[in-house]
Amino acid sequence: MSFVIILSPEATTLPLGLIGVCRTIGHTCPMGIFRGRKARTDGGAVVSDRNASRADLDALRAFAESRKGVEAYVEPKTSVTQTTLLLVAADGESIRRRVASAQAAYEFARKKLNIPVYDANLVGVPSRKRNYDLRKAKGTPPPQSSSATPPPAKQTPKELAAIMTLESIAGVDPLPTNPSFDDLMRVYRKARKQAHPDRLGGERTKWDTVEDAARALGLPD
Repeated sequence: MSFVIILSPEATTLPLGLIGVCRTIGHTCPMGIFRGRKARTDGGAVVSDRNASRADLDALRAFAESRKGVEAYVEPKTSVTQTTLLLVAADGESIRRRVASAQAAYEFARKKLNIPVYDANLVGVPSRKRNYDLRKAKGTPPPQSSSATPPPAKQTPKELAAIMTLESIAGVDPLPTNPSFDDLMRVYRKARKQAHPDRLGGERTKWDTVEDAARALGLPD
């Protein structure tokens, strides 16, 4: 929609808000000039112009300190979203907040929260988050913690091979016979860290091997 501004020859000033926009009598001006501008990316998509705030960082810190097994996933800026930091707990509960930049997200997770941090574009978002979100949407209670379930009396050959794979990639001493859930998770997390594609010596193939071993053992990713 547009409108035409008609000024008398005696007019020496323009209405407030039109100075510098309509300089000649009869000039057509778009109605949108009165609306507040929204931030746009290079691709032209409209995004929120709100930056990360102290409240965002405080919320991330509170989540990390009050949950177990929290890992961080940096979600880089796209054509429609700003950079965000996703924290996922061991049970899949998560929180996502804006951050100033990808570098700031890595430093905050490593130095302030002291938790593992990954590039979401490289490793993806863990399936335990999706499962948690689905359970919450359906109102289904969370499954019983694996740590409360006694380990099987004897591992299958596939499970033994998976344990050896995690031990090898993590670079740790062999676990005891019938290791506990906590022992397995400790080695699994260390193996993930060693195999991370962003880490020196890490690679995607090794990362996938770690994830396959974890699935064979029924560990949450």
